Amino acid sequence: MADTLTSSPPHARRRWPLVVLAIGLLAFIWFGGDLAYVAVGAENDHAVPADVIIVLGCNIVGENGPSPCIRARAGHAADLYKQGLAPRVIATGGPVENGPTEAAVLAYVLEADGVPSDAIVQEGRALNTIQNITYSQQIMREQGWSTAILVTEPFHINRAALIARDAGMQVYPSPATDSANWQSFSAKAYHVGRDTLSLMLYQVKSLLGQRN
Repeated sequence: MADTLTSSPPHARRRWPLVVLAIGLLAFIWFGGDLAYVAVGAENDHAVPADVIIVLGCNIVGENGPSPCIRARAGHAADLYKQGLAPRVIATGGPVENGPTEAAVLAYVLEADGVPSDAIVQEGRALNTIQNITYSQQIMREQGWSTAILVTEPFHINRAALIARDAGMQVYPSPATDSANWQSFSAKAYHVGRDTLSLMLYQVKSLLGQRN
């Protein structure tokens, strides 16, 4: 008698596989759409004259000094600066464990690539892309700057630009296509897949009203 009262009706048990399948299909469509968003046009350079160049930090550790991703991003930002596309560069990225900030290492590479130290503004608090954008936007407001060229690697550029535009910034994406993280199919697949998951997390946080 007890088993009869507590067991689910047969038709209810039959619905569960369909529910799981529907959830899985929706997740697959969501992932696929975000994957396309991250990957399509990732190498397109939209740089035009602007008030400032914002270069986003990344892992700073390399075998012989700054990491390849730091060198690629800072090197590309330096090239844009030397082309005269903006008179200032914001290097953004916070501390890594007990070492220097990503911003400081970016600034070091920028100076080595010919950008004067007085043209570089370091933002050394940000711990993720949302904070990169938030703190850089604060600097822009303080300085009266309204437009920015946004520099990062191709797999990261579309998500970073989306976050900036959601914050109300006028940005022109300019990816560092010579990054070591973009030179092979396996590297591209890994980093695009990882950034797709990061985009999905950002969308969830946005729905919950979180910007950190």
